[in-house]
Amino acid sequence: MALDRRRRGYIEGNTVRKIQPLEHPPKRQGTRRRVGNRQAEKGRVQYVNIFYTVFLTAAAVMVLWSCVNYLQLQAETTSRIKNIAALETELENLRKENDDDYTRIMTAVDLDYIKEVAINELGMVYAEEDQVVLYDGGTRDYVRQNAEIPDEEVPLIDRIFGR
Repeated sequence: MALDRRRRGYIEGNTVRKIQPLEHPPKRQGTRRRVGNRQAEKGRVQYVNIFYTVFLTAAAVMVLWSCVNYLQLQAETTSRIKNIAALETELENLRKENDDDYTRIMTAVDLDYIKEVAINELGMVYAEEDQVVLYDGGTRDYVRQNAEIPDEEVPLIDRIFGR
């Protein structure tokens, strides 16, 4: 009951009572074992703290490395996109310039004048139907010769010039 009073810290009544010492002091059994356990726990705690610190450091380094790699890839992607845009702009400018040159050349060439010079000054004549050899060309830009041109009795040049 005395222990109960001490724990509560409150004594009922209006008179002060004398504190009576306990008949036998509390035994401290296993204090050395507790101290030993505490030291072992401190060792474990220090080991866990070191392991935890190393783990957190490694995790922070990996996160930092990932962030730096992400930023580098994003910067590289941005620069490539800008480079592609610049090349597309250059391509568009070259196409416009090419179309302008083609239009300028086509308007500068007078096909009627060329026909007149060829017929009147050079003596050229239109080809007859038996002189025309048709080939099936793959594209409009050029004709690939797949076989030999058949020989004729009179060379084509002699027929053109009327010889």
